[in-house]
Amino acid sequence: MAPRRTRARSTKRATPSSAARPRTFNDLIKPHAGPVRAIAKRLRRVVYATLPDAQEAIYGGSKVGLALYSLGKGARVLCGIQPGEGKCLLYVHNVTEKDSSELRLEGKGRSNRHVKLVSLEGGQEKAIRALLRLACERTA
Repeated sequence: MAPRRTRARSTKRATPSSAARPRTFNDLIKPHAGPVRAIAKRLRRVVYATLPDAQEAIYGGSKVGLALYSLGKGARVLCGIQPGEGKCLLYVHNVTEKDSSELRLEGKGRSNRHVKLVSLEGGQEKAIRALLRLACERTA
């Protein structure tokens, strides 16, 4: 009798199902608390009001997802919205801490900074609009 062949078991982890990955903005914010969802939705409205030609793309997985906004098929990324635990991060490309005295911009990246938002006040919204316009001017 011939020996029975068995397959070696893979040690790789199974990838999460594609259903767990966010495909739309609503999928992205759905698992987060109400206040975080509200901030994310408001930030999205600010982005589209300031940059009406921006294109949205959703990246990441079920635990860490991000909506990126660009002009011209992702080649010119201007900003991103990342909902998280109790806060929302707004990433803005091609700005530095010196570009806004109203917002606490953080990060050491060469091309972007972020602001952590636990609420969104009128003055912050105005400062965000100014930063987005600046990012648009500086992004070639």
